[in-house]
Amino acid sequence: MLRIRVLGSLGADDGGRRVELGTPRQRAVLALLIAARGGVVSVDRITDAVWRGAPPDRATVSLHTYVSNLRRSLEPGRPPRTPATVLVTEPPGYALRLSPDAVDAWRFEARVRRARTAVAEEARALLAEALGWWQGPAFAEHTDEAWARPEATRLNALLAEARELAVAADLNTERPAEAVPAAELLVWESPLREEGWRLLALAQWACGRQADALASLRGAARVLREELGCAPGPALAELESAVLDGRADVLRGQVPGSAVPASVVAVAPSVGGGTDGRPDEPDTSGGGCDQPGTPAGVVTSHDGEPRTATALFVGRAGELHAVEAAAHAARRLGGVVLVTGEAGV
Repeated sequence: MLRIRVLGSLGADDGGRRVELGTPRQRAVLALLIAARGGVVSVDRITDAVWRGAPPDRATVSLHTYVSNLRRSLEPGRPPRTPATVLVTEPPGYALRLSPDAVDAWRFEARVRRARTAVAEEARALLAEALGWWQGPAFAEHTDEAWARPEATRLNALLAEARELAVAADLNTERPAEAVPAAELLVWESPLREEGWRLLALAQWACGRQADALASLRGAARVLREELGCAPGPALAELESAVLDGRADVLRGQVPGSAVPASVVAVAPSVGGGTDGRPDEPDTSGGGCDQPGTPAGVVTSHDGEPRTATALFVGRAGELHAVEAAAHAARRLGGVVLVTGEAGV
């Protein structure tokens, strides 16, 4: 089976046989089509991207040569003069027709999607496999190219989510000692992502390290104020209060063998999934700049008692549907979705 790698340097193999992908520009053509995720890319867009806005007069002829070479490499057993089935011609350009498992980035996204709603042990196994596919930055050979940047950025965000989900899975499967160093690495690499700090504090608390958990939460507050000028989000503030008071009302489980309660059940990251693991319920725990709402998984009822959240982000159904529709269109047609406005609005 043909397998193509873009999570690191571009490469391909077919049943263990290394596939020759050719010259740098020829490789760029393949990578650009992979970044389109099966969509059709016009000849004009390909030539403009590959020659960085200044295609020569015979750029189209060169492109046809690159496509022909790639077709021979990707389908070595295809009989002469028969239509290609992998790199196909579709007006006004070309597209890749590959199975979802053929590209490591596509497999990675599918595994993360499954992990969001899987039980903890399954999620842990799925994420361990998926994270192992990363051999370097996404589209490593083409990180400076404008056409690769949006897809690389999207995959990097998905990678951050996957690593947070993996730490949560360690907590949910009673492995807090393994979760601590993984969460420390998250915080070191992305100090402005509140979810990393939250998971680190939870893991430390689950190990009985209350002082370290408090130090992490206060370190998060300091970084956010110094770098962004904003206070921690409600999830971090509530967690700090719970650790100080020894309260379990905002937590949903205990770590066996530890006297310290920890939120090791349904600990879901703020990117791409709700607090109960469902991807269609946005999480309010990851923003941190005067966000409304309560900590992930906790809503206070009229009598002050906590209850399980069903919809933490309310009053924005129309806007969320509009963003989701725009995101789907951007994935099909290319582009990005931009949400603007003052912090807290």
